Amino acid sequence: MKKYSRIIIYCLLFAILIGMFIYLGKKDFSDTTKQSDNVKFASEYSINKDNPFVYSYGSEIVDIIKNKSGIIYLGFSSNDWCKYYVKYLYDVLKDNDVKKVYYYDLLKDRSKNTKNYLELENLLSDYLYKLDNGNIHVLTPALLFVKNGKIIYFDDETSIERNNLTPDLYWTNENIDNFKNKINTYIKEVGIYE
Repeated sequence: MKKYSRIIIYCLLFAILIGMFIYLGKKDFSDTTKQSDNVKFASEYSINKDNPFVYSYGSEIVDIIKNKSGIIYLGFSSNDWCKYYVKYLYDVLKDNDVKKVYYYDLLKDRSKNTKNYLELENLLSDYLYKLDNGNIHVLTPALLFVKNGKIIYFDDETSIERNNLTPDLYWTNENIDNFKNKINTYIKEVGIYE
């Protein structure tokens, strides 16, 4: 009788283990605490969480420039110039109730010269500065207004460092007002509030 009860207990334990493997195999272990784009962007750029920035990949940005409409911000959060730019851009976007701005952190793709980055460089070639070596390069921060696959406005005013000027010295009240007026004009003329 002991022998049969052991066999039954082992079979039950085996069945429970199989059931647990099946259950755990079907369980979704994805990170349920994943931050939304606006929250992640807010923490990287030190702006409010109610921002319209949506993380995008190089292929999506290339597709928008070729075929669609939207506002695209190119930059990366470890760049102080980008952080200042976003701070003032955010104010204008909020005032105009802009719902979506595509954000492309191009740092990694630019350093690796990926296919999408090189295509982006090619699409923007008419707007980019030539470097000392004669090559063009997407410098950041940069903002694009694209309508129906056509670049309407391109702004990279603060992407080139001049005379060792720092962002805190560059962004005077006059420069902030001029920037906001310019971006306001672009938004109203292009009419992209997505």
